[in-house]
Amino acid sequence: MKIFLQKVEYSLLALFLAVQTQIPFVLIQFYKGRDQSFSIGYTLLVLMVYFLIIFYALRMAKKEGLLTLDFSFFNLKSVIWLILSYLITFGISIFAALIMVLEGQFSGTTANQAALQSLFHNTPVILILVGTLLSAPILEEILFRGLIPKKLFPQHELIGLIVGSILFGFFHGPTNIGSFILYAGMGGVLALVVYQTKHLEMGILAHMLRNGIAILVMLISQS
Repeated sequence: MKIFLQKVEYSLLALFLAVQTQIPFVLIQFYKGRDQSFSIGYTLLVLMVYFLIIFYALRMAKKEGLLTLDFSFFNLKSVIWLILSYLITFGISIFAALIMVLEGQFSGTTANQAALQSLFHNTPVILILVGTLLSAPILEEILFRGLIPKKLFPQHELIGLIVGSILFGFFHGPTNIGSFILYAGMGGVLALVVYQTKHLEMGILAHMLRNGIAILVMLISQS
């Protein structure tokens, strides 16, 4: 009974964290829906919400033993894993884009990517950077590569990582097979990094690298 209650508690905690990932986006969408340019005050408000959520997530993850926030383990092998993770996810992106084209989505862009591009259009760059480089990698890795495998599948972490990767795919709102392959595949690569290095921090860094390059390309294309 105690184990069951713990699973329920961690399931609710995972759901709570998933909801938190969306709060800043709701605030941004709410303001954009009023057809107003972002004021300094509102930008600072959204930033404060971002950092409060990130602080809570990091504190909770450290308390639960998911993160140590000690990067003394980082070495050349870690750098190699980061590079490999990006190259593999890039290959998956190409494969997924081809699948989407075959499915009739000739842009090769997922609905989630299109929604983000629309959401971030005319949004302060600082909010884009905090959202994509800090909030998303930290919260999503704690959720899908931390809480789910380590707390819901403590005796079967590998199975938990697979489940986390599948849920990661659905979490990004796939609308076809190609978009699901893209996000679930990316989740699988991040899961592999965490599993092989035994550090959730590596999953966060790999996620940051992937998002960072993607957002850089997006900002350059819009300039």
